[in-house]
Amino acid sequence: MKKKLILIFLVIVVVAGGIVFNNKRTDGLCVLGYHGVVSDEEKETIYKDDVYTLAISDFERHMKYLYDQGYKTYTMDEVYQYMLGNKELDKKAAVLTFDDGYKNFNEYVIPVMEKYNMHATCFVIGKHIYDDKEKFLKEEDMINSQYASYYSHSYNLHRKSKNGFDRKIIEDLSLKEIDKDFKEKGADSSYFAFPYGRSVEGIENILKDNHVKLAFSYNQLRHMNRKDNKYYLPRYMIVDMMPDVYFKWVLG
Repeated sequence: MKKKLILIFLVIVVVAGGIVFNNKRTDGLCVLGYHGVVSDEEKETIYKDDVYTLAISDFERHMKYLYDQGYKTYTMDEVYQYMLGNKELDKKAAVLTFDDGYKNFNEYVIPVMEKYNMHATCFVIGKHIYDDKEKFLKEEDMINSQYASYYSHSYNLHRKSKNGFDRKIIEDLSLKEIDKDFKEKGADSSYFAFPYGRSVEGIENILKDNHVKLAFSYNQLRHMNRKDNKYYLPRYMIVDMMPDVYFKWVLG
């Protein structure tokens, strides 16, 4: 209970700050960033302390709200056309993204997408497509449809660094090493989500050379728009203890 009260207080501070300091926060397109979605029973036991994993009941409540409020969800190709100025979006528009490529994306997220006629993008860690870790999607699981599509979360950059608190491996590698990671066989890198939302100076040329159309970061606490650098697009991170008032706030 104490942890939840602290979180609610922080959410209020963030919302108030967004209102005071960024009155254009909702200009553009709202991009939501999720991770895993599991059964309520799994959430209460296995994933109890994992803030990045949502119970299916919480996730479906979010999607029902979008549906009831008349939101339309967009594919990456549609977002790209929007950025090029070739497509206008509905007034109530959102993009659903899921990081890491967990198998529970197919098990729990896609059925909800089908139920509400929505679309979600899954950013997959490439090396897990071919390894023996059962909780991650494999190559045969990644079939694009009107409800889901799969793109790159790097091949093997989703790692922590040993060189400092909260430092990630992408911050330690050379640009040549990062470029090599992009060239490994993994998920389609036409669209890309930075591992942990971390980037490094000079990476734009690598993204361009590897034909990345759009790349997403995290936590800028605002919508993306056409004025943004296409390789540093903002998303709102969604975690399990965020109250519904925050979810509604990020939508604008």
